[in-house]
Amino acid sequence: MNCDYVKDYEFVAIFDADFQPNPDFLEQTVAYFMENPELGLVQTRWSFVNKDENLLTKLQNINLCFHFEVEQQVNSIFLSFFGFNGTAGVWRIKALEDSGGWLERTTVEDMDIAVRAHLNGWKFIFLNDVKVFLILLTQLISK
Repeated sequence: MNCDYVKDYEFVAIFDADFQPNPDFLEQTVAYFMENPELGLVQTRWSFVNKDENLLTKLQNINLCFHFEVEQQVNSIFLSFFGFNGTAGVWRIKALEDSGGWLERTTVEDMDIAVRAHLNGWKFIFLNDVKVFLILLTQLISK
């Protein structure tokens, strides 16, 4: 965020390396910012390519679907606040800057910036119908 070219942009999309957004991801998300100048974050849903591969992936899918279907969606609708998942979201750069920026000092930097942005009055929305694909862990890793 400290690069010179950032000053020319309004938004930043954040993805972990194992996430695969659709080519129209920005078209599906950035329009919401145009409609609402108070909007700081658009969070999208994760969708799992291999959710039926084995028992572990089925359990992960159940757990994460609950997170998105209940926690994220309900909090988005009723509270206008939910934690940023750390990936598969678009931030308004001004919201990040107004809230003190992305800080690596904590192991929960995604929740940290979400709380600070919310306390600064920025609004969030969760888009359950915009999905970003990833592959679930398929086996337990032993030492």
